[in-house]
Amino acid sequence: MHPPAPSTRSLRSLGPEDTWAWLPWVLGVLLVATIVVASAVGLPQTLGAIGIGVADAVLTMLVVAPLLFLALRGRAGAIRVLVVLFVLIGCSRWALGLPRVGVFAELDWNWQGKTLELVWLAVLFAVLWRWAREEAGLGSGIRTGSGRPVAVAIVVVFIVAAALSVWAFADADAQRVLPSVERVLFDSTHANLTEELLVRGAMLAILDRVCGTPWRFFGAQVGWGLVLTTVWFGLWHGLVLSDGGLDFDLSAIISTGVAGLLLGWVRARSGSIWLAYVAHCAPELGVSAGQLAWALAG
Repeated sequence: MHPPAPSTRSLRSLGPEDTWAWLPWVLGVLLVATIVVASAVGLPQTLGAIGIGVADAVLTMLVVAPLLFLALRGRAGAIRVLVVLFVLIGCSRWALGLPRVGVFAELDWNWQGKTLELVWLAVLFAVLWRWAREEAGLGSGIRTGSGRPVAVAIVVVFIVAAALSVWAFADADAQRVLPSVERVLFDSTHANLTEELLVRGAMLAILDRVCGTPWRFFGAQVGWGLVLTTVWFGLWHGLVLSDGGLDFDLSAIISTGVAGLLLGWVRARSGSIWLAYVAHCAPELGVSAGQLAWALAG
């Protein structure tokens, strides 16, 4: 007699939709940060910020609900996948929405939220490291034949962003000011990395596993995961619920959605979250390079 063949589920790495082992560790990180913030600004303000973050997560889930229905209908474990996606988005809104305290409150950009998000994502990937390496793109290698087209795309995006930036400054006869050091650092360090780890790392991997990648898109195998993460990425930059109310910016949704499509392609084509991170930095650093060129030209 031959032993029964192992099931596909036993061979594959455990992802966030397979086990909740990662959740207590992630919540622990967020709770510690919340206690620290609450001790500085007060519990009511802190809980209010968390409530707004959770409401924002609910809003984006509701807006994308029709696409989620199309993508997940008839799929095994669809409800669990929805819950996991909501938890990941909620954790992100929680981390980013906490009131800034200490030195972070004096900075122009949300370094506190991005740093906290990097920590809880690092914990998630550490607990599920095999999945992170094999499916979420944290491995060191890239897919054969993907290096050149991805590199060309990144360079082109950088050059186009720099050129458009110079044109915009010239058209407006803008003041010739050097880009701030803080902005350059924010655009080139872990602030962009956290978005890639969450969206094109964890969320795309979960959706690709459950929905598959049946479509070919400029040499990359993609599926509903690319569609959904692209839409979410746009919404998070143009449909934002904050303590000041609901902000809606259609142009921001479209422009960042297009950027999200490119980043998703880089991730799918190369299999690497690190190249997606470099691609994410390219247009923002291109804008700073254009500003630098405009300032020096004067």
